[in-house]
Amino acid sequence: MRTLRLLAAGLVFVVLAGCMNYYQVTDSVNGTNYYTKSLKDQKSGAVVFKDDSTGAKVLLVNYRVKEISRAEYKEGAR
Repeated sequence: MRTLRLLAAGLVFVVLAGCMNYYQVTDSVNGTNYYTKSLKDQKSGAVVFKDDSTGAKVLLVNYRVKEISRAEYKEGAR
């Protein structure tokens, strides 16, 4: 029974990991690209996120967001 629970938990984790979204956020002012797995929109129209390349918290007012594949994310976030 314990093995069955562990297998079920592992399956849930794999499914959730496969559903993860990846984003390329581009600063419209200077063209810098950032890569992240989550975005937080602000009431002011800005966006806040953690840049997965550097670990820095970023706030942008002028930006473009593009949903990308996991492969594109891995390539850009290195």
